[in-house]
Amino acid sequence: MKSLYLLLSLDPASLALLFWFTLAFDVPRYVISVIVISIFERRKLPPLRLTTSAIVAGYNEVHSIRACVESINADQIIVVDDGSTDGMWKVVEQLHAEGLVHKAIRLPVRNSKITAMNIGLEACTGEIVFLVDADTILEPGAIDAALPYFADPKVAGVSCDLKVDNESASLTTRFQAIEYAIALSVGRQVGDALGLMPLVSGACGAFRRSALREVGGLDMEVCEDAALTMKLRGAGYKIRFAPEAIGKTKVPETLTALTVQRFRWDAALITVWCRRCIGNISPLSPHFSLIEALVILDVIWFSIILPLALPIYCVWLWSNVGEFAFTLLGAVFIGLTALDVFMCILARVPLRLFPYIPLYTLMQNIVMRPIRIVALLGELIFVNSRRDSFIPEQQRWRLS
Repeated sequence: MKSLYLLLSLDPASLALLFWFTLAFDVPRYVISVIVISIFERRKLPPLRLTTSAIVAGYNEVHSIRACVESINADQIIVVDDGSTDGMWKVVEQLHAEGLVHKAIRLPVRNSKITAMNIGLEACTGEIVFLVDADTILEPGAIDAALPYFADPKVAGVSCDLKVDNESASLTTRFQAIEYAIALSVGRQVGDALGLMPLVSGACGAFRRSALREVGGLDMEVCEDAALTMKLRGAGYKIRFAPEAIGKTKVPETLTALTVQRFRWDAALITVWCRRCIGNISPLSPHFSLIEALVILDVIWFSIILPLALPIYCVWLWSNVGEFAFTLLGAVFIGLTALDVFMCILARVPLRLFPYIPLYTLMQNIVMRPIRIVALLGELIFVNSRRDSFIPEQQRWRLS
């Protein structure tokens, strides 16, 4: 109780000094999100009819490939089996015989999702190409909802809104359901409104075929979707977000599987935005533009500097106030939980998930931030992406 009384007795200047990390990194994200969502009103776009192709590349997705294909309402559906060994190809052949798959391609050995997608791209005929993961299901009307954004000829990519398909499987999936609603849905609405969209999700996204071919398709990267998005932005194209185009994807059901996934995702913060793109923030770069520099700096500030600064803050706090640090960190947790509740209301998260919001806040700050720190340092020091199983060993020499 003494610690609580001490906390309540502090003046605003002292509180700001003690909570500098939260004020510098956490609070701005919430404030910017609320302001942008409140001010920017999304306009309903008129329907647009364009020819469409969908590429589904999968490896050992025998249990999910049928549901994925049956959910896609595109003029042309291409499925590329990336050397599966679980019987997926037999399901693909059956879908082809039923007329649901227009072109089925089988690679004799696993070559990588990137290679499979690029092979599928060569067979596409539609003006707009949807890249869909084999474990993702599109909601009815998702394709039609994404097309109007391509009325602007400078738009090369449109990210669909992702929801968690296996939400009720575990506490880990419930955490991700809230994360997808706040970090992805709301975060991308904010990025779209400001013109700062840094990513078209690899699980479900639409692209202008001519733009894909102009930039040479997908590059060999552990996060190929981030690399492709930034390559399109670098070529002068716009990236949009279509909240009405909804896809449901399966997420890791255990903390171990989630950690493995995030090691790969977080490594891309170094491989894509630092190694590939950071030079473009310089006005001397031939690819410099103010908006692109803001995209890169936004990712670097909130996704790289923020987690790396957290241990510094904790050490600083302990060295200055000792055990009182636990009271301060508890206050931060309560404050962030309250903000996350507000964000869930803003994101229209289903009421069934509200009891798990404290878990979400706890996971984000106690589990996911340390995972990101380890991933960032592992990539900076050991270049772990060169050994990631997402890329087959015989293809890793192509990593940039």
